[in-house]
Amino acid sequence: MASHMPSCMASHMVTRMVTQMVTHMPGSRPDSRPCPVLHAQGQPVAQGLVVPATLPSACRGLVLLALILCLLQLCACAGRSVPVDPAQADALWQRHVEVSERAPAPFRDDMSLRFGTEGNTRRVTALLWGNGDHTLRLDVRAGVGATLAMVRQEDSHFLLYLPMEQKALFHEGPTSPLLKVGVPLPFDLFRLEALVHGRYNAVFGTRYTEARTDRQGTAFELSEGLGGTLVLSDAGQPVSWKGQEWTMSLGLDDEGHVRRVDLVNSRGEKAIVLVRSSERPGAFTAAQMDLVLPEGTAILALEDYMQR
Repeated sequence: MASHMPSCMASHMVTRMVTQMVTHMPGSRPDSRPCPVLHAQGQPVAQGLVVPATLPSACRGLVLLALILCLLQLCACAGRSVPVDPAQADALWQRHVEVSERAPAPFRDDMSLRFGTEGNTRRVTALLWGNGDHTLRLDVRAGVGATLAMVRQEDSHFLLYLPMEQKALFHEGPTSPLLKVGVPLPFDLFRLEALVHGRYNAVFGTRYTEARTDRQGTAFELSEGLGGTLVLSDAGQPVSWKGQEWTMSLGLDDEGHVRRVDLVNSRGEKAIVLVRSSERPGAFTAAQMDLVLPEGTAILALEDYMQR
């Protein structure tokens, strides 16, 4: 992709083109006056433009239209991203990969989750814990403290218990089970856990196909992980991500840990995940990682339950 046209060159081109147009219009007089300075993206684009003192009224609209079209073109060019130096892009990406190489460890995170659509959202709190291995536990509570759901995910096996309904729902597969229960998160619990703990390689992968400039930093087209486009800061930290349906922005603290995740999809569904506190306790026991269902619990496939 070509780089930006210098603003001075663009200014002179606009000035020359419009001046030639108006001076060759029938009915215009050679005596003239300077046109006021016009600006686009904060830069003068029509300084020094000479407009005839007398111009037929029928032509004034054409001149104005020509100016508007030129300004729109300049604005479009100003917002276009450009490639970055391949060596600089590789260095930034390697810095990101190195930052993301953090060893998993036992953790317990206290979170707040708000999700829904514009004007119709709900808020819950969540406690997510695990040993940094292939098993995770999640308890979801209402604002008053009542437990709404208890979740256990082991590899691709997902078990959800609803205490108020005395039902358990199971799901197996690579698709996000949270999406199926109305929580707009485009990834499973393992990727959410890796994201908030800075193990970005497990979320976005370690390879990209191309890089370009972005108003937030440098944008990389991903070939692994979630795919899509990841924007990195100059420090190699993720700033935002965009997929086919989803857009995500990340808020990091001073130590580079993700403390806020904002998500929105093409249907207007939104989710905000806030990490209120994060602990590094000792390893959890097998009993603490288990989800024991009360006797008499009805067990259904998640897909069958959602179709009822």
